[in-house]
Amino acid sequence: MSGVLSIGELARASGLSVSALRFYDKAGVLTPHAVDPRTGYRWYTDRQVEAAVLVAAMRRVGMPVKEMTAVLTGTDAHGLLDRHLGRLEKGLDDARRELTRIHHLLDVRRGTGNVFVVGTAGLLAAIGSVRFAADPDSEYPVLRGCLMETDDGVLRLVTTDRYRLAVGTAALLAPPDTPVSAVVPCIFLDDAAGLLHRHAEVAVHVGSDSVTLRCGTEELGTRLVDGAFPDHRSLSAAHPGIEHSFSSAELRAVLADAGDRVDLGVLESGEIVVGSRGAAPNARFHVQVNAGFLLEAVDALPGEQLTFDVTGPIAPLAIRPRSVHTSDPASAYSLLMPLQPVALT
Repeated sequence: MSGVLSIGELARASGLSVSALRFYDKAGVLTPHAVDPRTGYRWYTDRQVEAAVLVAAMRRVGMPVKEMTAVLTGTDAHGLLDRHLGRLEKGLDDARRELTRIHHLLDVRRGTGNVFVVGTAGLLAAIGSVRFAADPDSEYPVLRGCLMETDDGVLRLVTTDRYRLAVGTAALLAPPDTPVSAVVPCIFLDDAAGLLHRHAEVAVHVGSDSVTLRCGTEELGTRLVDGAFPDHRSLSAAHPGIEHSFSSAELRAVLADAGDRVDLGVLESGEIVVGSRGAAPNARFHVQVNAGFLLEAVDALPGEQLTFDVTGPIAPLAIRPRSVHTSDPASAYSLLMPLQPVALT
């Protein structure tokens, strides 16, 4: 009989088993063209092959049976498929989070190193706040690396090339058993970006000589960098100095034409004028910094308003998001070492 398929033929053409075709008939998803009243044998038309192939595909991705019929009839078909994809993605994210926690629990149970969990969005933001201040060409490995340390429920990242220092932070979702302090190569953080972007959180396993990032079933590891990292806390002022806030956009405009260095004139009023020395002739004192370094700090820090904190002409310049001070354990900030003063015009 031309154009008519047996249930076995449709099964072979669609990838559905005979028992699955019987199930979808009873569920009203894919009913036969005809049923032999004596034997109950099902017959289908060749036009139903395409529908059966769609049913097989929807079955493979776990589409609910009730929604299969709506997809086949064209009732908001694409919308139903998109919403199902959203459910699958959420379920996958949930599974990844649980697997991360299981890895963490197993490591704690076995006593293998120290483990903490951090959100990937916060970690990526912290990396972006500090990456620029490392020196990729330094002869000292620690200056090519990034310090990772934990305390007060915060993961802190620190980089420095001895002329500037950058600090970024991310809130811990699960703290380690004991505080962590380890230096990893900055290139490892670059390699980790792709992994982190694919997940909502990451378990960081710190061993005696290595660090491993675990996101669900994916892992990325590196050896720790040998050597003592500079004491960044000794460079940060314990109390705020003279503070003045700027628009990030205005700073970028000024620094674009500043040349190699820029002068910060600190007025008696507490205002800070950024430009050439002549722009603040009555300044209480001046601080000169590398203009390129300052621009990189402005670009790396979040927010549309940044605050400069100056404690003296030879003290480091602190730059931070407005309303956050460098003594805050959850703050992100940069420090720039002042240059030897020269006359600016």
